[in-house]
Amino acid sequence: MKLSVVAVGDANVDLIAPIASLPGKGGEVWTHRLERHAGGSAANLSVAISRLGLSSGFIGRVGDDPFGHFLIDEFKKERVDIGQLQIDKEVGTGLMFIAITEEGERTMYGFRGANVNLSAGEIDVGYVKNVDVLHISGYTLLSEAQRKAALELLEAARGAGVFVSLDVGVLTAMEAADRVRSILRSIDLLFLNELEAERLARIEDPEKAAESILESGVKTVALKRGSRGCFILSREQRVRSPAFRVNVVDTTGGGDAFAAGFLVGIIEGRGLEEAARFANAVGALAVTKAGARSALPVRQEVEEFLKTAKI
Repeated sequence: MKLSVVAVGDANVDLIAPIASLPGKGGEVWTHRLERHAGGSAANLSVAISRLGLSSGFIGRVGDDPFGHFLIDEFKKERVDIGQLQIDKEVGTGLMFIAITEEGERTMYGFRGANVNLSAGEIDVGYVKNVDVLHISGYTLLSEAQRKAALELLEAARGAGVFVSLDVGVLTAMEAADRVRSILRSIDLLFLNELEAERLARIEDPEKAAESILESGVKTVALKRGSRGCFILSREQRVRSPAFRVNVVDTTGGGDAFAAGFLVGIIEGRGLEEAARFANAVGALAVTKAGARSALPVRQEVEEFLKTAKI
């Protein structure tokens, strides 16, 4: 079966704690609730694609532990193909400790665990040669083993004429910007937020940074602007799409949801303006509940939302 989107990157368990506000250095704060959710940027995107009605697969690595088995069960429940998921017998599953303030903003502390051991030798690169989109999480560029696997998949996909998207990620923009810049000419669609754009381009203006990145060889840049929507740039077009007004509970996974919505729009042949509006709707719905996946919408929810949503 041909898959619409295959995502390569991290799969984590998110441990989420709502707090009143972040404490100062050396301080402490209590939480009244601790929640366990499936997460990881690329994993979230693969689930979001599936919920929006397209087929998806995920390439990554989890530990042979209760957290890893929890993630496997979640992938199966969401109908995400995990034929290329690796099980690490020595290193545990990635964990993210996420504190969420009353405004819905998140602060994350991460243990990447088995993710960084993704082995190129255990991947069938033919898996990505007959898909509509290969989506790569920028976090794969941070560690050598995972980076090697991601670059081999990128090379295989490009050789087969597959559309490739990359979502940069804050840590990648800060710690591996040169690695991102080295592959930009192989990327059809680049997702990044304002901070990532500034760090990647070394320009302290996100829109000018996005323009500079486009000139470096990427075909399309999707600049995620949170409550201000998005700015989409291609060689022929500039699109500014405002965000929808929703009650924000947790921004975790909002960017992944946006990227999934945009990819669905591209695959279905929507123009940049329509794809951006659809992506903004998916992203807006995704921040209305706690957890990166709990609020990921299905197609009908997005379509109903678009009928009545306000900018």
